[in-house]
Amino acid sequence: MFLSELWQLALEAHRDGDREVLGRVYGFAHWCFRQPERFLSDASVVSFYEHVFDEWALRDEVAPWLPAEVVDRVRPLWEWRWPKERLSEVDQLLAETGAPVPDPPVETTSERPV
Repeated sequence: MFLSELWQLALEAHRDGDREVLGRVYGFAHWCFRQPERFLSDASVVSFYEHVFDEWALRDEVAPWLPAEVVDRVRPLWEWRWPKERLSEVDQLLAETGAPVPDPPVETTSERPV
């Protein structure tokens, strides 16, 4: 629950242009992401990073704050949640900000598990 609340703080900071708060929020989320224990790392992905583009109007402000290693890990979750058009737009936005975008996975004919 804490990391989803942290995302709400990030949204407010994006809207207010508060770079100090943004640095602290994204810094803490990235610290959690890098922890060797999977609990905090997984929590940062599903409670924070998976939702960073939910407020679509802020996508240009959010993209520069995303480390490439985070994008690599969260992109499969975005693939499940979004239409291809939105994913393509995020990929292009990340490429423009200098964050390397992972190659999209090869399409297979197998069904996704439910």
